[in-house]
Amino acid sequence: ILGDSFLDGRVLDLFAGSGALGIEAISRGARAVCFVEKDPKGLRLLKQNLQRLPEVTAKIRIFPGDVLRILPKLSREEAPFDLILIDPPYKAQLWLRVLELISQSSLLAADGRIVLEISKFHLLPERVGRFRRVDKRVYGEVSLEFWKHATDGADTE
Repeated sequence: ILGDSFLDGRVLDLFAGSGALGIEAISRGARAVCFVEKDPKGLRLLKQNLQRLPEVTAKIRIFPGDVLRILPKLSREEAPFDLILIDPPYKAQLWLRVLELISQSSLLAADGRIVLEISKFHLLPERVGRFRRVDKRVYGEVSLEFWKHATDGADTE
């Protein structure tokens, strides 16, 4: 779906779990990927999966801890990301809160994208802070939402 939109770009994988999404970004040419995961089992699996990769030129960083606490740190210390992947545990219902936090920061590059995995039964507004939803695709019980910076003028997708 994203094609090469983040080729040679920076990717942030929030609630990374096994790291599958960020690792996919590495395999498709991302130059840097930051993973954020707090679950100890998820962290172990993430590290194991990264060790199994063939020689990688991408810069990889792992931030163990709670996404809501790590985001402000990332905002201060990291350059903006071209792609932010958000896949929180559904029971936590953190989708809106995380989008709001990112909107209040400089984490997303001006032409960057956010991909949010959400339950198809949970509806978010069309706009959250400085972002607007530009696409939504439903696969079974899961919805993938694509967000970017809102602009005042009409833009095409």
